[in-house]
Amino acid sequence: MERLNCERYPCHFSEQDCVFCFCPFYPCLDSRTGGRADGENWSCNGCSLIHNPAIAAAIMDALLRGEDPTLAWKRLEKLL
Repeated sequence: MERLNCERYPCHFSEQDCVFCFCPFYPCLDSRTGGRADGENWSCNGCSLIHNPAIAAAIMDALLRGEDPTLAWKRLEKLL
């Protein structure tokens, strides 16, 4: 799902999935995603993982089934 009317679109890449405008795993603190520490905050600017359409769909399915986000993240980590 693209949000073409979003002032930040595309924040990562064209044709990204924007269903998660805000990451449910923030702050993941995992530099393998492309994210990094930026002073006292975690910056996701280099991460596009959550905007990959297949990954976003899998995460949404897990969350809609009531799965604990920690378990969804552990499965996602295997892809890193």
